[in-house]
Amino acid sequence: MAENKRFIEVSTELKNEIAEKFKVTTRTVSSALNYETNSPSARIFRAYALNHGGKLYEVKLVDNPYDKVITL
Repeated sequence: MAENKRFIEVSTELKNEIAEKFKVTTRTVSSALNYETNSPSARIFRAYALNHGGKLYEVKLVDNPYDKVITL
């Protein structure tokens, strides 16, 4: 079973800029950039971050392909 995780990496300065511009806390911005929330404002924060130098990462967790290998 594979799991996917997405997050947007930005500098602390950009995170603070987004928080000040939209008058929210940095924790709200962090939740949006870590895809913990999906409100309309969270989508705006993510778009703003990507348009101002943020990088989107998608991490895929996969099962161990070697779990059926017998070690002698």
